[in-house]
Parts: sequence; C-alpha cells; structure tokens
Amino acid sequence: MSGIGEASLILGLISSIITVIDATKRVYDAVEDEAGLPKNFKKSAAKLPLIVKLLEDAEKFVGNTPDDSLKTAFTPTLESCKRQAASLQKLFEKVMPEEGGSRLDRYLKAARTIGKGGRVESLTMDILKDLQLLATRFPDFTNTRGQGQLKEAIEEIAKMEPSLPDGFENAVSYTHYGSGAQNVNTGTGVQNNNNSTGNMNTGSGMQYIGTNHIGTPSKC
Repeated sequence: MSGIGEASLILGLISSIITVIDATKRVYDAVEDEAGLPKNFKKSAAKLPLIVKLLEDAEKFVGNTPDDSLKTAFTPTLESCKRQAASLQKLFEKVMPEEGGSRLDRYLKAARTIGKGGRVESLTMDILKDLQLLATRFPDFTNTRGQGQLKEAIEEIAKMEPSLPDGFENAVSYTHYGSGAQNVNTGTGVQNNNNSTGNMNTGSGMQYIGTNHIGTPSKC
C-alpha cells in the first residue's frame, strides 16, 4: 500500500474515534437530571474534550509526517483506543437516559457485558493511556501543554474510587418480582425458610406444636 493510502487509513481511524468521543459527550450533555448517576461518569465526561483535542493533534501529526513507518506505528494503539471509546459510548448511552429504571442497575448490566475493564473510569483511563503511549513514542504529536494536561488527567482518574466493586463482572444478581419474601442460599448446607406465620425446626428431633385455648370456661 502506498504511503498516501496508509496515511488515509490512519487518518480515517483517528476521525472515527473522534466521532465516537463527540457522540459520547453529546449524550452526557443532553442529560438534565443527574440524580442517581455515579459520580465517576461526570468526572470521566470532563476528560472527553481533552481526548478529542489530543486526537486532533495526532491527526495533524500524521498528516504532516513524511515518514510512513511512523504512521503505521500508530495503528495498533489507535485500534485499542477505538475499542475503548466504543465501550465508553455504550456505557453512556445505557446509563444516561433518565427513564428505564435505576441508573446504577443499568450501569452494572452494561459494564458486565464489557467485562473486567468495564468501569467508566477504567475505559477513560485506557483511552488516556493509549494517548500517553503515542505521546511517549512520538513526543512531537502534541505540545508540552497537551502532554501536561494528559499526565494530569491520568493522575486524576487514578485517584477515583471504583464505581463498581471488584468482581462485578462475575457477580450473580438475584431479582425478585412480586409479593412475599425472597430467600437465597449462596453457600452449602440446608436452607430453611419460614416466610409466614408458622413454625420451623432447624435442629434434630421432633417438634411439638401446641395451641393454647383461651376462652370462657364452661359452667358446671
């Protein structure tokens, strides 16, 4: 493939990532009520303009670099960046709408489909680290200010508390619809449940149940 063809493919890849990030930001900006929204979504959304700016810097760098080998070296990192961006967009599209049940429940379900790296802050961090890798290998792809902002953004994301617990991708959820109690035994052994008025014997031996008679004694 000619150098021009390679550059066009890489520029197209960068452009597609910018489109995804822009779409993700629009989804967030359209939200009027953030009630129930995990706070890391807001913090991650604040990094989206920087990500777009750095991608635009990469676009200019590739377009102005005569060395085709440098352009080709961008491809694996950009493909990784695109995968993370697509997953991030998926999270925002699932969680941002105000209707459709608990935002946290929708977040958990969407993150599970992505897997272990499915937290919103993890995906944002992965995108930033991909860009940091490009900045390390090709220092001229962005200016000193951009590199400083990138470093600061990574440090801020690293300090975030996890928005989902460890092992969320493997956790089993129990959903109960309707009236009455729900009893779940996730360990070994026998489970004995009494969810109404009644008697339960959880030990060995016989159980004797008597009913007291309380009333007016009969006349002799």
